[in-house]
Amino acid sequence: MGLLFWFWYRWAADYGYRAISGTYIFHDNGEQATLVLLESRVFRQELSHPGTVEQAEGTWRRVGEGGVVFSNEFLKVGGQRVRRDGQTDGQVKKTFGGLFLSIVFNGDKGGPVFHKKVFR
Repeated sequence: MGLLFWFWYRWAADYGYRAISGTYIFHDNGEQATLVLLESRVFRQELSHPGTVEQAEGTWRRVGEGGVVFSNEFLKVGGQRVRRDGQTDGQVKKTFGGLFLSIVFNGDKGGPVFHKKVFR
């Protein structure tokens, strides 16, 4: 049993680039976004508002346990704050024992949430 717990903990506590990388989706108030995080620390993003579609590519990096920072190319969605240097902070959250991942922006203020796609 202890070995099983150890394997689960290693997986659930993993906030490395491989664990965080993947495709994330956001839908709210007519905005839709797809965010792809590559292990190479590059992101690709598409953001649609009614009548417009924007695309961006930039870099991302981990900060501490679960923190992520996106370069200033990141396309902001409604309700999202930006740092003074133009970069954007987020926090990776894991639910159900690490099975589901999301990136929360403005976590203390109920900001936008991007949910990782479970199946490709």
